[in-house]
Amino acid sequence: MRLSRWSRSAYETDADLAAEARALSGLVDVLPPGSDAEIVVVSSKLPLGERELARAPSARLVITTTSGTDHLDLDWMRRAGIAACRLPMARRDAVAEATLGMLIHGLRRVGELQERARRGAWARAELPELAPRTLAGSRVGVVGLGVIGRRMAAILDALGVEVLGADPAGLPPGVRPATVDEMLAECDAVCLLCDLNPTSRGILSRERIARARGGLVVVNTARGALLDVDAAVAALAAGRLGALAVDVFPEEPWPDLARVRELPGLLFTPHAAGYHARLPERIREGLVAAVGAFVRGEPLPHRRA
Repeated sequence: MRLSRWSRSAYETDADLAAEARALSGLVDVLPPGSDAEIVVVSSKLPLGERELARAPSARLVITTTSGTDHLDLDWMRRAGIAACRLPMARRDAVAEATLGMLIHGLRRVGELQERARRGAWARAELPELAPRTLAGSRVGVVGLGVIGRRMAAILDALGVEVLGADPAGLPPGVRPATVDEMLAECDAVCLLCDLNPTSRGILSRERIARARGGLVVVNTARGALLDVDAAVAALAAGRLGALAVDVFPEEPWPDLARVRELPGLLFTPHAAGYHARLPERIREGLVAAVGAFVRGEPLPHRRA
């Protein structure tokens, strides 16, 4: 059995890939990047479908080192009999923690308080007007209850949050089912944690944002094309949203990052939610688990095709 790594993320070093090759060498033969192999490993930087996999006619398994799979042509892979899986556990806790931090930043009105501090204003008298909220007693909508979304829901539930959820694949116990429109009308905050597909693209559109409850906190740590960023920034500037935290963008790098300096309730981060110091190690562990299962003929973890 042979494996070839076809792409790497910007943070992955030669030392990381060498350690990965050593970890996998007991299971498969590791070939140079781009080689024809039965197992092809990619990052989100490489779209992969029929045209690209023509370079590897012997391919039987594709593993993406990411949580999302929108860069993979899963329908074609199913028809071609090529299995595909992902590694969501490598980033699960990092994304959940980043999302939680963004929620707290928005609900506690940290941006507005910090902006007043920068201007030299002691804003204690403004606290009743700003009305910061605690997580306990808040109502938060989670769109997407996969590996990361379920982790987020469990954390929120433990902190006393009423969690509303939307996911066609089903909800974990304790999460109240709701449509996205119901979340926008009822919740104090909405977190986007779903994958990108034809039904989720643009799920927070300009029209939906316009109908959202006043003061809503919106957090997107999933995929950039889920949210109309321009419409959300405009709603925040107009005072209709309470806060907006965005880690992923329709175009990256996002060309309008300078706007983060203009609105105190706005938090932009550079697709950073999933990164942590141990990420290469966790990816390595996930690859060993997936490749080992494939070689032994066991069910693939987090299979998508």
